[in-house]
Amino acid sequence: MRVLFIGAHVGKGGGLALQTFQVFMGLRGHIDVDLLCLDAPGVHRTMAEMAGVRFVGPLVFPKGIAYLERAVREVRDEYDLFQVLDPYFSLPAAFWARVFPRAVFFGTDPRAEVGWRYGPHAFTRVAMAPLISGTPLVVNSQALAARFRRYHPRVILGGVDTRRFDQLASKAAARRSLGIPEGRTLLVTVGKVIPVKRLEWLMEVVRRVPGVDAMVVGGYTEEHYSDQYYRTLLATYPDIRDRITFTGEVTWNQVPSYLAAGDIFVFPSKFEGMPNALLEAMAAALPVVVSDIPPHRELIQHGRTGFLARDPIEMAHQVTTLANHEDLRRAVGDAARVYVRENLDSEACTQAFLDLYKRLIAGESSRPTPAEESTEVSTTQRE
Repeated sequence: MRVLFIGAHVGKGGGLALQTFQVFMGLRGHIDVDLLCLDAPGVHRTMAEMAGVRFVGPLVFPKGIAYLERAVREVRDEYDLFQVLDPYFSLPAAFWARVFPRAVFFGTDPRAEVGWRYGPHAFTRVAMAPLISGTPLVVNSQALAARFRRYHPRVILGGVDTRRFDQLASKAAARRSLGIPEGRTLLVTVGKVIPVKRLEWLMEVVRRVPGVDAMVVGGYTEEHYSDQYYRTLLATYPDIRDRITFTGEVTWNQVPSYLAAGDIFVFPSKFEGMPNALLEAMAAALPVVVSDIPPHRELIQHGRTGFLARDPIEMAHQVTTLANHEDLRRAVGDAARVYVRENLDSEACTQAFLDLYKRLIAGESSRPTPAEESTEVSTTQRE
């Protein structure tokens, strides 16, 4: 079996790009799989400089679609199946290159993403339908499956390579290596500094809880926003500026050290698919306090594997409770770690993709069976 992954980029990072790259790496241990993508500068680019990964042109829109389409056409007779990894570049490229069989993976809702970047845009909804119709759609959470129910998606839950968190440094050692002083409760969040991450909630928590500091691990300059959101946060919360550290972009293999240095993971995002950052924090046995949105409800049993917050006031209360009770932090973090290892290990994700590919190559219809058509949407685990 030879499979070609077609994606937008690796270099710029982001949870979804890293999550799909992890799937790619996992599959390499089982089948012959290559990756075609566009070239983007960033701290993660060197990670993809390996045999089987080919950069076919710069990450520019819309020319990048043509670069990918041309490259796919050149090699389409060499592969048994084509895995589309993003809706903006590889989806139209694979469609116009007329490669079959192909599967489409969505780790976010591009209609919503275009909306929060540029405002409501009906064209996105209209244009996407013919690109997806008749093609197996894979999503990484039940929440996304509900949003795309008309396409009868298959759900392959996102996974995390738990081995990366088996030998974490002690909190004291991690803080020394990163130059973080001890003696203060440290909140950590991981992700790009963009409006959808709703970091004003985190800032409000720090303002309301005097005994904590916070560290934001992720880039704060993004091409669609520049650094405007970052500068707005600094201007809005000058009174806590000395208690918030923005690290800028770090490499994927550095993230475990930042998690090891933290006491509590806070993730106030307003929209996610299956957030890689949250999975990794749970795998690192950090107690997590997250926004009460559908994908987070799939992961968090409120009060046992983490806490769900409906607003920054509630989030501050939960952080205060955890900050004041070390035994609770340990119990919640350990429960989260066990849950991820038992239910969301990357190897299970890899095996699910392998099973799908075998069925598609064997000629299974892209139309799901009646049993698959009924998408089960998880109910809230909040008490």
